[in-house]
Amino acid sequence: MTRIATTPFIGYFLATGQSTPAISLFVYSCVTDFVDGFIARRYNLKSVLGSILDPAADKFLMTVCTVALSVQHIMPWYAATLILGRDVLLSFVGIYVRWKSLPPPKTFKRLADLSIPTHTVHPNLLGKVNTALQMFYIGGLVLLPWIDEVTQMHETTSLAFEYFGYLVSVTTFCSGVSYLVGRNAAKLLR
Repeated sequence: MTRIATTPFIGYFLATGQSTPAISLFVYSCVTDFVDGFIARRYNLKSVLGSILDPAADKFLMTVCTVALSVQHIMPWYAATLILGRDVLLSFVGIYVRWKSLPPPKTFKRLADLSIPTHTVHPNLLGKVNTALQMFYIGGLVLLPWIDEVTQMHETTSLAFEYFGYLVSVTTFCSGVSYLVGRNAAKLLR
């Protein structure tokens, strides 16, 4: 998957203020992700590995971009902290739920063995909306130098992204809480 391979370069270019190669690779990653998904659905080429790697590649790209954008002070610290904190917290909760629902014997090797199903995660509507908003927000911040150049409206776009950052922060917090307290977030397989 080229997204996984290009993500460290995107992060490096963003963190060092090299917007042109960062934007180019980011757009390339988004286009190849779309084409890959289209081909998989169109020709029924779905696989277990793909169902794991695709969301992992998305999360890797968004995490690296979040860190790089916050290092450059393009993304506010509060938004980056909420986005990364929610992901880390939900990852640990997922590992804990998997461990608790793992049939005996419980070993770390069996914990990492994804062929042993223990639970499924069902994203709720707020989680889906939040993910879409985060992707548009992070993608927009990556593209911000280009947007500013094309529109010549730096103050307006800065203000728009400031308010967008508030919205994403609120939905990130609320979706994280909904997964922690919601009854239907994870369903155990027994």
